[in-house]
Amino acid sequence: MTFISCFVCGGLLLLALGKVCAIELVTLDEARSSQQTALLEAELTAPDPRAPTIQLVYPDGLDKPLKNPFNMEVLFKPQQGALLDFSSFKVFYGTFKIDITDRLLKEAVKTPSSIRLANVNVPSGSHKLLIIIKDNFGHSAAKEIAFRVE
Repeated sequence: MTFISCFVCGGLLLLALGKVCAIELVTLDEARSSQQTALLEAELTAPDPRAPTIQLVYPDGLDKPLKNPFNMEVLFKPQQGALLDFSSFKVFYGTFKIDITDRLLKEAVKTPSSIRLANVNVPSGSHKLLIIIKDNFGHSAAKEIAFRVE
C-alpha cells in the first residue's frame, strides 16, 4: 500500500511525491466571515479614463461555478505613454477587504503586464476580489471580480 501525504512548505501544500496539491488563496475562516457579514460597502469611485485597464483573462465565463483547483490570469494595460507601477498592486478579498496581496504574490508568476496563478483553491461559495493597480503617473484602476466555487 502506498501512502501519499501532504505537508505545508513555504505556503504551498505539497504531496510527498513532489506534486503541488493547491494554493490556499483564501482560508475557510476568511471566506465564512466575508460571506456572513452584511456590511455596506463603499462604492468604487468613477473610473479614471487615464488609468490602466484590468482584464480577467481566465477563468472566463464566471457566470458558472468554478471547480477547485483553477487557474487565474489578470492582464493590466497602461494607457499610452504610461507604465504600470507594480509596487502599487493590491488584492483585497471579500466584504472586509482582507489584504491578500502578499499571499497571492508569493505564488504568482508576474510578467510585465499580468499576474498568473495556477492551482488556486478557495472554499466553496461566493467570493469577491478587488484588484487595484496604478501607473507611473498615479492614475489608479480598480476591478472587482466576483465568482462562485462549487
